[in-house]
Amino acid sequence: MVSRKEQLKALFEPGVMQGAAGASISPQHPAAEPPLEALKRTPAGAVKAMGLSLGNLTREVDEARRLTQTIADSERVVELDAARIEPSPVSDRLSLGADGDGDYLALVESFRTNGQQVPVLVRPHPDPAKAGQGWFQSAYGHRRIRVARQLGLPVKAIVRTLSDAELFMAQGKENAERRDLSFIERAFFARAMLQQGFDRIAAQQALCVDKTEMSRLVQVAEAIPEALARAIGPSPKAGRPRWMAMGALLASEAARFKAQDEASSAAFQAAGSDRRFAMIFDRLSRQTALAAQYQEIVASDGRRFATVRRKGGSTLIDMPEGSDKGFADYLAGQLPEILPVLLAAFRKRTGA
Repeated sequence: MVSRKEQLKALFEPGVMQGAAGASISPQHPAAEPPLEALKRTPAGAVKAMGLSLGNLTREVDEARRLTQTIADSERVVELDAARIEPSPVSDRLSLGADGDGDYLALVESFRTNGQQVPVLVRPHPDPAKAGQGWFQSAYGHRRIRVARQLGLPVKAIVRTLSDAELFMAQGKENAERRDLSFIERAFFARAMLQQGFDRIAAQQALCVDKTEMSRLVQVAEAIPEALARAIGPSPKAGRPRWMAMGALLASEAARFKAQDEASSAAFQAAGSDRRFAMIFDRLSRQTALAAQYQEIVASDGRRFATVRRKGGSTLIDMPEGSDKGFADYLAGQLPEILPVLLAAFRKRTGA
């Protein structure tokens, strides 16, 4: 009988294997050479164990894939009563319907002709009582829901359980990817998220914008009264620079009053959204340009005693005859002392 030690030795010195009586057994002897097929069919214990482990892993991966597919398949498109779907707590639209929104009218015609092509995303209503009565809350697809309600049609929807953060994130990303919101709508959506308690980083992620663009969005939303923005509508052709310029034009109460007066006119009400923007912008720009060219200076008793005129790069102070006699000469003598002080104050204020 061959000892274990001799078997091990034979593995490393294949030329000789000792027999039971100590005689050398040559590899050429048929009795000493195990069949090749037997060696192939008898793997070492470690290799066999590894094969079993890999087989188990493969089965687990397959099970995970089947589970993932099952979950994906369970998120089916269903038909819901559009009248029982409330909008997201954060509004992302300035236009509430056909008023000033040509795209909405086109969507209505598309529904009539082809039906609803793209499902909306909703969640069970966060109020348990309403959820129990079959109410939902939309993450995106608000206009599609509104059109379905208007036409008396059920709305095709994906129902998903979402937290507030997940709802707003889905809402922002859908609009960013579809490039469906105008600049002013994204501005008010950004501000609404901050008002709901989300930090700027979360709002940036929802809108897919960087820190600088986020600051611009919030700046414009704070500079333009929401009522005026809703009166104008989305105005997709206006773009960021002109909305920012309008925000600057609306800095004074007088300018806001003029904008409200323009918005109340019949011509404004009959115009489309982009035209409405242009009407407000043009009126504010004209008033600003006129004020910049001609400015009257009035004394405490109400008398106009000087006029400031600007033309090109020049500024002229005109003091007509009849003003306080000698005041013009007095002013001319004081200017060398007064102007440097005013210039320093101006530079401090503007950071120049």
